[in-house]
Amino acid sequence: MTEIQHNAAVKPRIILLFSIFVQLTVIFVIAKCAFVLVNAATYSGLCLGEFLAVIWHGLPMDFSMAGYLTVIPSLILLGSSFAVSDRIVQIIRCVLRIVLIITALICALAVTADAMLYPYWGFKLDTTPLFYFLSSPGSAMASGGVFGASVMLVVLALLFSALLLLWVRLVPIDVISTGMKRIKCALILFVLTAALFLPIRGGLTVSTMNLSRSYFSADTRMNHAAVNPLFSFLYSASHQNDFDSQFHYYSEDEANGILRELSQKSLGDTIAPPRLSTSRPDIYLVILESFSAHLLPSLGGAPVAMRLDSIARQGWLFTQCYASSFRTDRALPAVLSGYPGQPTTSIMKFVEKTDRLPSLPASLKEAGYDLSYYYGGDINFTSMNAYLVSSGFDHIVSDVDFPVTQRMSKWGAPDHLVFNRALADLDGNADSVPRFTVIQTSSSHEPFDVPFRSDYSDPRLNAFAYADHSLGEWIDSLSRTSRWNRSLVVIVPDHFAVWPDTLMSQAERHHVPLVITGGAVMSPPEPIDDIVAQTDIAATILGLLGISYNGIPFSHDIFDPQRPEMAFFSEAEHASIVTPDGVATINVTSDADEEGDSLSLKAVRAYLQILYTDLQQR
Repeated sequence: MTEIQHNAAVKPRIILLFSIFVQLTVIFVIAKCAFVLVNAATYSGLCLGEFLAVIWHGLPMDFSMAGYLTVIPSLILLGSSFAVSDRIVQIIRCVLRIVLIITALICALAVTADAMLYPYWGFKLDTTPLFYFLSSPGSAMASGGVFGASVMLVVLALLFSALLLLWVRLVPIDVISTGMKRIKCALILFVLTAALFLPIRGGLTVSTMNLSRSYFSADTRMNHAAVNPLFSFLYSASHQNDFDSQFHYYSEDEANGILRELSQKSLGDTIAPPRLSTSRPDIYLVILESFSAHLLPSLGGAPVAMRLDSIARQGWLFTQCYASSFRTDRALPAVLSGYPGQPTTSIMKFVEKTDRLPSLPASLKEAGYDLSYYYGGDINFTSMNAYLVSSGFDHIVSDVDFPVTQRMSKWGAPDHLVFNRALADLDGNADSVPRFTVIQTSSSHEPFDVPFRSDYSDPRLNAFAYADHSLGEWIDSLSRTSRWNRSLVVIVPDHFAVWPDTLMSQAERHHVPLVITGGAVMSPPEPIDDIVAQTDIAATILGLLGISYNGIPFSHDIFDPQRPEMAFFSEAEHASIVTPDGVATINVTSDADEEGDSLSLKAVRAYLQILYTDLQQR
């Protein structure tokens, strides 16, 4: 190669750097188009002006992510300025190609996963799907079904191939002959690399780039379409520690004072607890997958879960109970430990924290209870097994405890077999030791493939009808056993509603039934209209048994006259508190007030702050 050719190698480096940044930005803009097209049902009626607004408001975040991904290629190009031989240049070309291939794969994975999972998750890509996938790939893929997974893989392959065609051949690096040319090229590339700081940071203003920068509309769909999926994922991954600094609004005394003020304002009526036939009843806690108040006629819903509706009318039905969160990994600590679900993370991710988490099972075990847990799916999904073992469960039944022929569905053994197994184990242990048994259903979950046919053609409603039928058959069978008269049965869904999917109100989405029934309940059936939280279940059960629940700080005994009539709940982007005065909701991503009075909105922030401070200290 001649000296002229060597010296001419400066310009291609600069052009390549610009092209990588620009192509990444264009790819992210195209990804927004693909996101809207793939989720056409969600974005039906979107006009051109709204779509252009999505692109415009998403550009700063796209620039930021393009800047991040351009830094390493820029540094490689900067280093290549000092290559003194063709051999070294060849090695640098190879390294740069590998970096670009990895970048292409990362972009393809993020864009594809975001578009394909959005209909199921309802929020932008974060670490939650990765946590689910790493804990149990089979269970994670079950959410989308075979068709969804196949489409995702095809789109991923096409996108990855397109990116490779754009980049892998565009690495025109040659040796720069003279020392001054090398220094000039290095200085230019150094300045350009430093300039990437501007799009990465989002400009020179006080605030740095964050998810709220793409939030521009009262319509959450528009904001979701604008957010860069890879930025959303990395933002979530970088906020899995230092929890006490994430929602810090007030001093500790101010936060506690705000909650006390709202609590005193929201004191409910005194509710006499149900009379029990024994001080140490057998306790059965049934956690129903994805159920909601909208499936029960007695709560104003559709006539789908008719067996549960009948059971509720014959027991103590809490008509205004609210689920703590939006996924099972948040729900189980809420139910069993009275620990509220967190919008941006899950305590189940941190085994060292769940090991130190107080719980209803642990308290019952200290009181002499024998503990059993029944679940038809993979018990390692979302670190569930670690949490259950640390909570004190002696006997855990999961998918591997059923014959292969009985666990062929996506979520393992179907619900009726799980209920049957719990009943069979009960019959084989007719001792006087009190028992605490948890039965967690799973069949009423995507893809809703159940061995049952109801009058509903909608697969979701059919799956709910099946789970409801299985619950009713189990209750009927349990009532015929010798242990029924000492049985206390508590029934609650795990998280907020997946049906109907048109619910926009946070309170409506989280509204779930809570039922206390069983042969041990001596008081007549009664509906309770006070506002209660799913997190109150642990303290309430312990309170009925006269066992202290002081170690479970976020749980309140429903029958305690000093209990505040309020419920906190959250999902990926929202946190809310409901009281008799109404609902208060903030957007945790943009920190915007969405509804509610001043005191309640302050209380939501104070609750988040106290919760995340506690999470950090666990």
